[in-house]
Amino acid sequence: MLDSIGDTLTLTAGKQPEKTAVVNYGGSRLTYRALNERVNRLANALLARGVRKGDKVAYLFFNGSQFVETHYAVAKAGAVGVPLNFRLVGRELAYQLNDSDAVGLLYAPEFTPVIAVIRPDVPGVKLFICDGESGGEDVQNYEALIAEGSPVEPGVTVNLYDENIILYTAGTTGLPKGSVLTHKNSLFNGMTMLIDYGIGHGDVFQIIPPLFHAASLNGALVSSVLTGAAMIIHKQVSPPQMLQAIQEEKITITWGPATMWRMIISYPEIGKYDLSSVRLVVNGAMYMPAQMRQAVLAHFPRAVMGDTYGMTEASPCVTILPPADALRKPASVGVPLTVCDVKIFSDAGEEMPPGAVGEIVTRGNFMNGYYKNAEATAQAIKGGWFYTGDLGIKDEEGFIYLVDRKKDMIVSGGENVYSKEVEEVIAAYPGVFEAAVIGLPDEKWGEVVTAVVAPAPGKQLTEEEIIAHCRQNLAGYKCPKAVKFTEMLPKNPAGKILKRELKDMYS
Repeated sequence: MLDSIGDTLTLTAGKQPEKTAVVNYGGSRLTYRALNERVNRLANALLARGVRKGDKVAYLFFNGSQFVETHYAVAKAGAVGVPLNFRLVGRELAYQLNDSDAVGLLYAPEFTPVIAVIRPDVPGVKLFICDGESGGEDVQNYEALIAEGSPVEPGVTVNLYDENIILYTAGTTGLPKGSVLTHKNSLFNGMTMLIDYGIGHGDVFQIIPPLFHAASLNGALVSSVLTGAAMIIHKQVSPPQMLQAIQEEKITITWGPATMWRMIISYPEIGKYDLSSVRLVVNGAMYMPAQMRQAVLAHFPRAVMGDTYGMTEASPCVTILPPADALRKPASVGVPLTVCDVKIFSDAGEEMPPGAVGEIVTRGNFMNGYYKNAEATAQAIKGGWFYTGDLGIKDEEGFIYLVDRKKDMIVSGGENVYSKEVEEVIAAYPGVFEAAVIGLPDEKWGEVVTAVVAPAPGKQLTEEEIIAHCRQNLAGYKCPKAVKFTEMLPKNPAGKILKRELKDMYS
């Protein structure tokens, strides 16, 4: 019976017990049998310490087997996981712990100092578990709990529509909100990856982006466990480590945002690695120009490229750009996933014809709602549809194109300027690593189009050449009136550029 993500691990461990499940790159390895036993022990230890079905349990780990074990242990205990972003500072961590009503927190020893500081601010958290030196008498040891916990399957009944996790949005437009995803959400997203990308038990999946992000969690982790694929997990982004791992572990699938791929193809020694085992490269979270797709594929001789679009609230994937269309329609985010329906709606809630701009809405596999936030839930979910806040169009073949975030659209002199269109033009200019286009206040025009550009390493660019390039490719009112240069654009953990921060910075 497959009613929860915990069941997927139990079933896979029973069918493929000695198959490699997790490789902490450069460190330990676990088979599916060993992984499942450690998960059971941890789940039973949590239950023995008072964790009950429906309780919220948070975890703060870098990528690695501890994250995987905790994620599945919390699920098997019937509790609701709250994965925390390891880049957050103390105030932000305390906010999410309190907002989610977390009763327990498991964490890596690197976070002991910050947890010690915020403990007085999180009175609801009663159980603290550290994977290492405790840092205090009332902090329990992770490995000690696993050693004492029973290896049998926990006797907690969990079903598809029970809450699985609360994932906090990246907060690109305000305070993070807790998206409540069910086991059904997580399972359906994982199953769709198997169907639409053809992931099988023989695949070796490389996981580099953070596991606290929905794409790695429900897209890579859950789909791998479902089919019994091996997972090579990296603690951080490192081009030489990534490439070495592909060569050593014969990785077949690797994924990440366009920013990561720029780093990889810019690595000067990429040519010395054997990357022929890779059959699928997946881009997600960011637009990738056609020439960049070709540059990536040039280094992976047997691979095809796919693309996904989604958001935390949708588990996260909504569309897929099939490999067969990745170069034919490089500006598109693809077609709806197998379990999703995607349409373009007007502000009045009517479906728009092909080619017309409207809000992207989806149904089929989105969240229950925002935790303790009925107002925000009602604004996002209407009539059985989730309103993404993204503007887009659909072409005659049913392919979706992102135009802009609804709140990022620039109105200059009464004309609508879609920042993504301008960004795509700038990204195609030689020497540009990445770019963001924002609207800044202006007395005459209301807003002026402004580009913020990060040059590629070692490249020098000028405002004049960027503007001249835009004038050759865009109507005058769409061209930036000013260009700012920076080493790196601010991003959230999903790799999305934080335009709010750029507006605050340059206003």
